[in-house]
Amino acid sequence: MASKDSIIEGIRWVQAEAERVSAAMPEDAWDKGVYENGWNAKQILCHVALSANVPAFLIAAANSPEPAKLPGGADNIDDFNESQVAMRMEKPVAEIVKELNTTYEQAINVLQATPDELLAKQIRTPWQTEGELGALILDEDIRAHVMVHLADISGAIA
Repeated sequence: MASKDSIIEGIRWVQAEAERVSAAMPEDAWDKGVYENGWNAKQILCHVALSANVPAFLIAAANSPEPAKLPGGADNIDDFNESQVAMRMEKPVAEIVKELNTTYEQAINVLQATPDELLAKQIRTPWQTEGELGALILDEDIRAHVMVHLADISGAIA
């Protein structure tokens, strides 16, 4: 089981890396395509800011007797992500990073109040991933998802 401390350590790394990447990125590189036929660096940063809510979302889902559903009644994760990224695109990068940090701080507060037993609970996410809550937050969301996206943004700098 992923411990609260290891999850918080992962969140702190993401916050520091988002700050580092955003400070190192030349202003004209934010529009640079990162994925073939896909998002540019700023769109990925917007997606990472959205992802800062995943730990608190999954904790709430694990506490619910109902299966987890995407917020706002979205039908699928791709449409949800597109709409959320679009809502952030007009914001300055510094504001997006501030949102990321604020949301992660809120997630840390929720995490600290979460019983260890809940972190060990098996859940299924709306995007069809299953596992222990703590492991889903740390391994699937922070390490395999957010850290990879931040590395993608770093690649746009080169």
